[in-house]
Amino acid sequence: MGAPLNPIANCLRVFMEGLVDNNDVYKWGNVLHFDYSGTSPSNATCGTIASQIASQWSTHMAPECPSPTHLTSVTVTDLTSTSAGEGSWLGDDPGTRGDDSIPSNAAMLISYPSSTRYKGGHPRTYLYVLGNADLNGAALWASAAVTEVQTHWQAFLNALVGYSTGGTTLSAFGFARYRGKYLPNGGPPHYYLTTPFFTSIAVSSATAIAEIASQRRRVGRRKA
Repeated sequence: MGAPLNPIANCLRVFMEGLVDNNDVYKWGNVLHFDYSGTSPSNATCGTIASQIASQWSTHMAPECPSPTHLTSVTVTDLTSTSAGEGSWLGDDPGTRGDDSIPSNAAMLISYPSSTRYKGGHPRTYLYVLGNADLNGAALWASAAVTEVQTHWQAFLNALVGYSTGGTTLSAFGFARYRGKYLPNGGPPHYYLTTPFFTSIAVSSATAIAEIASQRRRVGRRKA
């Protein structure tokens, strides 16, 4: 296991994980980042934030998931230092959409426009949501489903930005950047930035894409 990445002050990493077809062998996951202001969160505060994220997922995003799709954990980590706070929510929150699941390597792509140019392109999120009834052929989502997911995803993020607990306030949604060909850096081949940074993203810019996205390279193989 390699050395930890350099810290990013006042930045929270959120890792959400869940089950595909209610099977603990097959999982989905998403990573989000939020800037925070106020008091550095303790382990307990990170746990409270994780619970709030799970609650807002249940309100805004569970309706976009068929019942076999479950949210089972949310972990919030303060990236300010390797000893900063970390806390989790553990549970079992099934989707409430009445439909069959989509293939596990498919997803709804959420794109976030960015003026910063670097290898890998602009930030994006791959959501394991919707069902077979929302497909418009083999390559596209139905237009109504695209609009619906975009509305609910923005509502989910907006419900988190501004949330405050234990003296810590989630002040902005955005992305953490660790790599790039800006000096000073670690040089080829990875170009890890000496000072990684957080860039905020306007929630209103989050855009759902009609093309069905592929998670083929994001789904691990099952070991025999």
